[in-house]
Amino acid sequence: RVTTHFRFAQMPGGQERRIEAVVYDQAQNPLLRLVYGPSATLYRVNHGWRHRPESEHFVVDLDTGEIWRPAPEGEEPEDLTEEAPVTSGSREVVRLMVWNTENLLLAYPLDPAWQGNEDFLASLQYALQRGMEVVFEVEESELASERLGEKEHRGVLYWEAAEGGVGVLRQLVQDPAALARVAKAALERCHFTAPQAEEDCARACYRCLLSYSNQPDHRLLDRRLVREALERLSRARTEVQKGSRDREEHYRWLRSLTDSRSELERRLVDLLYHTGRRLPDEAQKPLANYPCIPDFFYEPNVCVFCDGAVHDEPEQRQRDAATRAELRDLGYRVVVIRYDRDLEEQVQAYSDLFGEGRKTS
Repeated sequence: RVTTHFRFAQMPGGQERRIEAVVYDQAQNPLLRLVYGPSATLYRVNHGWRHRPESEHFVVDLDTGEIWRPAPEGEEPEDLTEEAPVTSGSREVVRLMVWNTENLLLAYPLDPAWQGNEDFLASLQYALQRGMEVVFEVEESELASERLGEKEHRGVLYWEAAEGGVGVLRQLVQDPAALARVAKAALERCHFTAPQAEEDCARACYRCLLSYSNQPDHRLLDRRLVREALERLSRARTEVQKGSRDREEHYRWLRSLTDSRSELERRLVDLLYHTGRRLPDEAQKPLANYPCIPDFFYEPNVCVFCDGAVHDEPEQRQRDAATRAELRDLGYRVVVIRYDRDLEEQVQAYSDLFGEGRKTS
């Protein structure tokens, strides 16, 4: 009986190193809370034999490393039993544990209809894992997952089992559209886009959810339970949380920091918010290694400038060109939004940064 536990890496000052995000559907309803932990410590604790639920430990000979095994049913037990005290100085009652440093991602359902149903959660767990394998072109052995927690804290833990990690899980929190692509791939993997394959698979098969490694969960898995959830996720967007602020609070905070003389800045942040796109991480943020304050900033290196009519003045245009060239030389990405061009078209041109967005009425 193995349980999994984790500890986030610590940053200077004791703060946990993690990134949180929320996945919203098209109606702004929260579907999932994601927590990404780079270089976290993952613990696997073996509590005892699965066929002996009353056992909470192993008896180990510390001199030889040998683990005492209970006698099979019908046979005489060894002289050392769990009921009898351990008398040998080399034998100890222990739990066995291994640990490693891994990139991990926690996914917690936020939709009330998704909570409290273990069959649904197990099916969603493996459907999303299969989608990740397709989208990021990784082998099944390179990703691992497990359900953990209880009640409202019940969720799915994914970790990168390949040596050194494969860089998949970070993208799911930082790319607003990555999880939607994974859900689309999961719909296809679960036969919902291929009618003939769907007819050949009732609950789950080895072409969709089943695998050798998840055999203990086979009785729970049913692809039909997660079809609607995957369809909603395939149209969803992922929004990184900023500290303790939710999306609404972060939008209001950004708007309060815009230049009072710049209507373009407010129009841009309003458009990003109302079309469900990715909001900037900062506004009016002084750069650490260059004397410049971009209007908006996206981690780790994107400077967004909103150029009003004053930037058409020859001297200002010359200063802008010099400053932005130096920023690019320093490794920053520079995005310029102009007052005299259609705002939606300009935002669409940077969909890799802002996201695809949705139409507003």
